Amino acid sequence: MNDSISYRTLQRTDYPALTKMLCETWHKQDPQMDEDLQMKLAQIDLEYCLARTTTAEVAVRDGEVVGAVLGRIDAQETRKGINQHHRSVMKIMGPLFFNKSAHQALKNMLNAEKADRQMIKQAKKDGHAYDGEIVLFIVREDMRGQGIGQHLFDWMLNEFKVNNVEHYFLYTDTDCDYGFYEDRGMVRRMEMPMEPHTPKEDTEAHQEADYLDNHLHALMFDNETSPANEGVNPLGRD
Repeated sequence: MNDSISYRTLQRTDYPALTKMLCETWHKQDPQMDEDLQMKLAQIDLEYCLARTTTAEVAVRDGEVVGAVLGRIDAQETRKGINQHHRSVMKIMGPLFFNKSAHQALKNMLNAEKADRQMIKQAKKDGHAYDGEIVLFIVREDMRGQGIGQHLFDWMLNEFKVNNVEHYFLYTDTDCDYGFYEDRGMVRRMEMPMEPHTPKEDTEAHQEADYLDNHLHALMFDNETSPANEGVNPLGRD
């Protein structure tokens, strides 16, 4: 591990750095979108994550935040209903509905949120219950491959363990390195296509549960064991 990296609790002063990382990672794809709009979308992402976060750690190098993991432990959540971060989301998002260049991006964000709600609803309907969530897991692109992600991920798992979290989940998509979670024994619990499919592609996807085509898919992982990972539980329990 890189000795120049230190780790500490997330602070409010870290929010701009996290917003910039979110922008660079997920909101720079559209060349037609100006930087101010990209940053506003990243702010919405961060505030929505903070609305669900009860514990978080950041990685720091030379005074700059280069990675972060945000999590929710249900037993620690004391906020009820709409909190200040939800209100911040609405405050930032409201004016964007009058910005034509933002319409598609907002539609994509709302569709992703809808997919997440549908996946967790179906998982619970299928009998799965959760008392924790990895809300955000991000490492700056130029700092990857130095063990930062592993440290942050392990820190969050330990937080879950010491707080008696039995089952946790996370949302991601096929634009991300979701193999990281599979390599650590997590189970792909749900998947949902986020782009139009042809009837042939829909048929193929239903014929093989593990099949993911080249379209964008929303994914939900959890830590419940399955034969596919030979019973490995990421929390280290039997």
